[in-house]
Amino acid sequence: EQDRNLSKLPRADGAAFNSRSREHEARCLDNTRVDLLNQITTWSNKSDGACIFWLHGMAGTGKSTIARTVAGDWADNNQLGASFFFCRGKGDLSHAAKFFTSLAAQLADMLPSLKPLICRAIANNLDIFERVLAEQWKHLIFEPLSDLKKETLQPQRFVIVIDALDECENEKDARLILRLLAEAKPLNILRIFVTSRPEIPIRLGFKNISDAHQDFVLHDISQPIIQHDLTIFLRYELGIIQTERDLPPDWPGKGTISHLVQRAGGLFIYAATVCRFIGDPKFRPRQRLEDVLQGCTTHQSLTGALDTMYTQVLQDSVRCDYKQDQEELLEQFRQIVGSVVVLQDPLTPDALAKLLHKEMEEVKITLDSLHSVLSVSKSQGSTIQLLHLSFRDFLLDPKRCSDHQFWINEKKSHNDIFVNCLKLMSKHLKRDICNLRLPGALTSEVKRGVVDSCLPLDVQYACQYWVDHLQKSKVELNDNDQVHTFLREHFIHWLEALSLMGKTSDGVIILTSLESMLTVSSIVVVEQMLFDAKRFLLNNRSTIEIAPLKIYCSALVFSPMTSATRLQFWHQIPSWIKNTPAVQENWSSALQSLEGHSDGVTGVAFSPDGQLLASSSDDKTVRLWDTSTGASRGTLKGHSDPVNAVAFSPDGQLLATASWDKTVKLWDPWTGALHSTLKGHSGWVNVVAFSPDGKLLASASEDKTVRLWDTSTGASPSRGTLQGHSDPVNAVGFSPDGQLLASASQDKTVRLWDRSTGASYDHFAAHLYLVWAMAFSPDGQLLASASDDMTVILWDTSTGASRGTLAGHSDSVRAVAFSPDGRFLASASEDKTVILWDTSTGASRGIVEGHSDSVHAVAFSPDGQFLASGSLDKTTVQLWDLSTEATCAAFEGHSQEVNAVTFSPDGQLLASASWDKTLILWDTSTGALCGTFEGHSGSMSAVTFSPDGQLLASASDDKTIRIWGIKT
Repeated sequence: EQDRNLSKLPRADGAAFNSRSREHEARCLDNTRVDLLNQITTWSNKSDGACIFWLHGMAGTGKSTIARTVAGDWADNNQLGASFFFCRGKGDLSHAAKFFTSLAAQLADMLPSLKPLICRAIANNLDIFERVLAEQWKHLIFEPLSDLKKETLQPQRFVIVIDALDECENEKDARLILRLLAEAKPLNILRIFVTSRPEIPIRLGFKNISDAHQDFVLHDISQPIIQHDLTIFLRYELGIIQTERDLPPDWPGKGTISHLVQRAGGLFIYAATVCRFIGDPKFRPRQRLEDVLQGCTTHQSLTGALDTMYTQVLQDSVRCDYKQDQEELLEQFRQIVGSVVVLQDPLTPDALAKLLHKEMEEVKITLDSLHSVLSVSKSQGSTIQLLHLSFRDFLLDPKRCSDHQFWINEKKSHNDIFVNCLKLMSKHLKRDICNLRLPGALTSEVKRGVVDSCLPLDVQYACQYWVDHLQKSKVELNDNDQVHTFLREHFIHWLEALSLMGKTSDGVIILTSLESMLTVSSIVVVEQMLFDAKRFLLNNRSTIEIAPLKIYCSALVFSPMTSATRLQFWHQIPSWIKNTPAVQENWSSALQSLEGHSDGVTGVAFSPDGQLLASSSDDKTVRLWDTSTGASRGTLKGHSDPVNAVAFSPDGQLLATASWDKTVKLWDPWTGALHSTLKGHSGWVNVVAFSPDGKLLASASEDKTVRLWDTSTGASPSRGTLQGHSDPVNAVGFSPDGQLLASASQDKTVRLWDRSTGASYDHFAAHLYLVWAMAFSPDGQLLASASDDMTVILWDTSTGASRGTLAGHSDSVRAVAFSPDGRFLASASEDKTVILWDTSTGASRGIVEGHSDSVHAVAFSPDGQFLASGSLDKTTVQLWDLSTEATCAAFEGHSQEVNAVTFSPDGQLLASASWDKTLILWDTSTGALCGTFEGHSGSMSAVTFSPDGQLLASASDDKTIRIWGIKT
């Protein structure tokens, strides 16, 4: 049973240090890297050592060789838990999709005591390999390790080796991996050894976990030590060549080795390339050594010697008797090797030949002469690999590649591959390419062999990466160009192929990338087609992912009448569909429906950068969503009762959730990791609010208290429990400068608290009935409270004294809001009116009348020119023009109560959410209805704009969140 569970974990082929594909990769020779290896060993054995050891250095300094060496040593001593050697452009080794699942599988194989715990995690989370990296880490590695530590008196300490983290293509994933691995520090049974170049994203990642790692800069080792190690390496490698090729015993001589050491400039990759070049069995070693020694001896840069070596290798690869033949070899080199160095994923020689529309013999001839710098295995299915990334850097840099006949024009190479990708897809893609026939055939039931047969490696590559190459070629899009033609003829066939490849979500990103390339307003047709194509995919993504042929019998059929995709591919609808249903005329503004909650959604919040959306629900969970693709970024489980509220910290690094289970939880929204559970309330928690600096979190509860929490530790500081209210607390908020905290309660009072001391101004108790809402003025000097006693009271936050009671309403006051400049205060009441008050005099500046029922929501536009109000009168949202002190518009359109109103960040739009299940967008300058967003099947409970104002998110009792595109 355990082995069956483990077999479900996807593994990245070749990830482990001892994989078959790495059998001939070098390790440190005896008496080399002695001090460094001892330091690494000491670190791994220290009980109080740093959790992570970061070995970094420039390209060619021997990081991977050291990683293989220490991994082998730890394996021999039964200390190695797992290893993962990243490799840019090498399939699953170039990204993090199978990173944690591969590590977990190796850990289960290597550590018998951990195996049942990992297997149990798999059994409890059968879809774990489809979840975000944070959940994979948590369930497959962190929690099993935590359980192991609890169940074992003295658990064994072991090491995970991660090589070339900088070659993980997604920089965010690399930083995320570091952040997650640092969470293992408290366990003290896991050490992680990491190597990388000191690239900026990696450096920033380590900066954020400075207390969990130590580092070593490889290229800072003293020159005498490096020269000693290089001497041993060259003596060993050239000694093998001397023996195998029957050369004189004194060849090549101490002087020659010393000269090569000096030329290496501390780069082991130079020494290794020289040895491969000299040892090529097709050539004479002594002549090749002479060629190396006669190369340029003065170098302007640290890579000069390596560049000279690469130039020598390339010049030898095209050496022939006839100039015409040499020109032909050079052209083949630029086309074939130029493609190899810019490919997004490595290809087999056969797939490369097909992609480039070349004969296999041409590819073979070109590659055969480059074994010093390329790895080309003769085994079936092996891909072409660069032996070192420095070769790619050299070829693409005209300053380093001084012989310009070998220089690769990166833009041209990308453009050539892009053009070939389009040709290949246009030739192969078609409807029902795998001959599935049944409309409901599931992608999951199509055998991998069938997909690979109908969509060969070269075609799959083209489908996935054609836009990447287009972008990097810097070619502009135009109406009726080759991109337009391809989309017009094969767009839905391409979607079918992506579904079969399991890459449907990538299609959204690819189309978004294409849209970003639209720079000229005159290319109207392509722009309209891309807009419609993206809407088509967003609306039907979940269906296409599951059953690719549903594109033809469902997605096309139910698309709007004016959809360009529907009109273009109508002839692809199956002939057995005789009567098509009535559909809407145009796309609605709902970009996508985020489905996943199993009960009503209680709140939504955008992250400050707008990339994430968090939703809280009565189903006891919080879900995170990618706002660009709609893909789930994780489900935060941990609360034992409904979740009432959700809030991001100002920097977006924390997410706070409040629940009926009497707790507040702090999460890392990017990893999904639980930061801390804040316990202390004895009643359910109604609301949470971060201080402006993000250092404190305030929570208000039914237990009549407000609590302050330190967000870095999760601890409640001294005087962190603010007691004084005699009834449940409904609202809480910080002043703009973060020094004061206000709370409103059903006990008829508003209390103002000093953040640092917890002291309360006791005399904020002038209301006769419960307080519904409160708000700070923008400068923090005033606090307004709204009550059931039909009044609003203004308080001086510095003294706690009442600055005046604003009386004028004839029923309960439910909401208050200050204008952005603080001059006015608006109050909304159940008497069906909104009153505008002058905050300096307390005088009424006007009454907004026109609602026919209670007004529960009020908001100022960001520029302070307009005031919006929402009512239970089922029909209207009022917009008040403050410059004329008159109602400039009554927005009529809802058929039931208006629950919430909110302005867009630029103040040009107003959104209103209602119990009638609709969201309406209004133009604040004209009062015109811009659009009615329909799609929810339950009343709406919350609405919010994204920070850039391009998206609108709504939460509903129908258990869904919807993201709406404002432009549409």
